[in-house]
Amino acid sequence: MDVSVKALENFDSGYNCAESVLLAINKDLNISEGRSLPRIATGFGGGIARNGSLCGALTGGIMAIGLTLGRDDNQGSRDPCYPAVDRLFNGFLEKFGSTQCRDLIGVDLKTSEGQKAHANRDLKDTCRSCVKWSARISLDLITEFSRGASANA
Repeated sequence: MDVSVKALENFDSGYNCAESVLLAINKDLNISEGRSLPRIATGFGGGIARNGSLCGALTGGIMAIGLTLGRDDNQGSRDPCYPAVDRLFNGFLEKFGSTQCRDLIGVDLKTSEGQKAHANRDLKDTCRSCVKWSARISLDLITEFSRGASANA
C-alpha cells in the first residue's frame, strides 16, 4: 500500500497528523514494532499540542527521517538527516505557504470554537493534504538519502 494512502487511513481513523505520517512510514520501512511509536508523535498534533505552531504532519515526517537517518549518539554525524529534513521543511513551506498549523487551517485549536470548526468544516482537507504530502516526500527523502549514505560508506 502506498505510504501516503496509509498515512491518510491512519489520520482518518483518529490518529493525529504527526502520528499518521510517522506510523505510515514505520509500517512501510518496518522501523519498529509495538504500541509506543504513536506516543512519540502525540504531542505534535495541532501544531504542537494545539498551539498552532509547526504542523504535525511536518513533524511526523521529521521524526521518521530522524528515526531512519539520524544519529545514534552524540558523536555521530548529523548528515544525512539534516539535509533531508531541510529539504522536507523547505519543500513543505514552498508547497503550502507556511509550516505553521494556525496559518494553514486558520483557526485556534486551543478553543472549543476552533476545535468545532476544524471538525465541522473542510479544514480537515487541508490537514489531509499536509499528511499525504509529508508521508510521500519523507519516504522519498529517506530512500534518496539512505542510498547516498550507503554509497559514501
